[in-house]
Amino acid sequence: MSTNGNPKWTILVYLAGDNDLTSHCVSVLQQLEAVKYRDDVCVLTCFEANTPWPKGSRYVAVNCEHQEKPENVLNWELHNDMVTLEDYNGPSESFCDLQRNGNRNGNQPIVRPTVAEGLRHFINWAMEDHGDSENVMLVLFGHGPIIVGKTFLAAENPASFLRLEDLQDVLNDHFGGDKKRLSILAFQNCVMNGIETAYEIRNQADYLIGSQGLVLAMGWPYDKMVKAVVEDPEADAEAVTRKLLKACARNMLDFTLMDRSSEQAACNLAALRDSHTIKTALRRLSTDLIEATHFDIEEGKRVLAYPQICDALRLARLEAQSYWCENFVDLYDFCERLVKKCDDLAKTQNMLLKELGLNGQSSKKLIDSKLVQMAKRVVGHCIQVMDEIKLELVPKKYSWYIGSELQYSHGLSIYFPWTLPLAPYFSKEARNGKEFELQTAFDTYCKYSFVRDSHWAKFLSAFYSATLRNVRRGDRKFEPNEELLTLDNGLVNETYQEFHGPVYSSDLQKSSPDTGKLDGELTFTVKNYPRRNYLSPSDCPITMSEVIAEPGEFTKTSPPVSPLGWNFPTLVRELIRKRPAPRKPKPVPAATNNGGPPPGTNHKRVTNKALHRLPASKAAAPKAASHR
Repeated sequence: MSTNGNPKWTILVYLAGDNDLTSHCVSVLQQLEAVKYRDDVCVLTCFEANTPWPKGSRYVAVNCEHQEKPENVLNWELHNDMVTLEDYNGPSESFCDLQRNGNRNGNQPIVRPTVAEGLRHFINWAMEDHGDSENVMLVLFGHGPIIVGKTFLAAENPASFLRLEDLQDVLNDHFGGDKKRLSILAFQNCVMNGIETAYEIRNQADYLIGSQGLVLAMGWPYDKMVKAVVEDPEADAEAVTRKLLKACARNMLDFTLMDRSSEQAACNLAALRDSHTIKTALRRLSTDLIEATHFDIEEGKRVLAYPQICDALRLARLEAQSYWCENFVDLYDFCERLVKKCDDLAKTQNMLLKELGLNGQSSKKLIDSKLVQMAKRVVGHCIQVMDEIKLELVPKKYSWYIGSELQYSHGLSIYFPWTLPLAPYFSKEARNGKEFELQTAFDTYCKYSFVRDSHWAKFLSAFYSATLRNVRRGDRKFEPNEELLTLDNGLVNETYQEFHGPVYSSDLQKSSPDTGKLDGELTFTVKNYPRRNYLSPSDCPITMSEVIAEPGEFTKTSPPVSPLGWNFPTLVRELIRKRPAPRKPKPVPAATNNGGPPPGTNHKRVTNKALHRLPASKAAAPKAASHR
């Protein structure tokens, strides 16, 4: 315990299992129970099950309460740790969400809470007795994502989910502002490590732990994670965060046996509170990209102002590390790809001048051209965003990846689907209070603070407009332009051969509810990444020491290339150890048995290796000569 009698760490675990994750939630509880605790670490959990009401919400004080129970109670571990409400005359199990009902005599029907209400009740209950804990960590287990998704911590009864503004509102009750912040907010949910999420909750927590992509339900070793806190409760939030990342990385290494790629990172939210550099850098980049994708009007036609940069932008998005069916992209990797594509653009233009023998004064004109100057600005702002991520938000020691599919992950993603999302997201009550209006996912996304301040949504709109293919008006006929006196009209002449007739709205109706659906098992990928995932030295003839033993920094002369097709990040290298060199055999004492074998030698099992240690007079000459 701390000097004031409060726990050093209070860990809150919210298990959103009112869905297909119920059995996994029980497994998490069993892992938490298996830890040998000490008084200065307390673990409180809320288990939302998919069992019928009222057997839904269960509160468990793992190793915090059961010591105080009567001696005649059954030693049934988790069942003994369940919290019983004295003012609830119901089953012996605890349904703390029922506390909100003023009438408990059965006359008033019980209403099961939504996800937002359930999480709020749990945190209120936990903070009532443990609000003075020096450090508080909140772990959320369930489905994701939260950005433009309808499945974060999703529950089936009643059907509900948590939006980003809901999470912020729930956390504000106890964390942030004039109250202390959560030391760690950990998400075991899919697609949660986004810059948008991190920015919205920056005032409620110090560190955010999560993944940019899919998360295995059994991917977190809760027993080892909590044990890392129990072993050193004096450690600060940064040290504990790094220990949690290591525990998860070590656990996920075993899943490479099934060719499972994974990644995880921690975001330092203080960097978002104390500085707005990342937001400013991204706003400048967004502004440049909006200008690069705008249209000019030439001879009554819309023409892209910088088609070369638009193509570079498209290629960068294509190659960048992406997640959740190409809806999210690694922000660092996207900027890196865009830097390379803009650099290639300038080199290509310069190469053309050289081929024409115009690389003298014309090179200076090329450098001063609007195209190259725009590309230069894009490159500069991309580098600012990359530096801010690596130096402040997600340093190398805060992130890891395993496997080829996610080898270009750097810990922080951003929403970047290929096309404008138009599907309805949820219904919002209109101002008159009588009607509801449907909002799309993009409508909701545009209102997030970071998105609005960084102009990212405006860029997305410009990108979709610039890359949108024209409506098919008819079939075209192309003929080579034989007389190339000028390239103003390009290499071909094109004419429309046939115009389609009018299209009536009835022709666009779906013929059945299934029209337009794809086979659910159809999978494909547009990423051309090297895909080797072998971790065993028996699979990989090149020694692991070449990958692990070195510091891992790339050099301009000889960058290390892993035989796996991907290089180990810093944190993972610390978890893999080289096999120790075999011990040298102890020197055999000199023979004292009148020239016989050394004392203790079994005469019947003397091998060739032992034979050469015998005195020369006892060793057969041919064998002594052939054995080194």
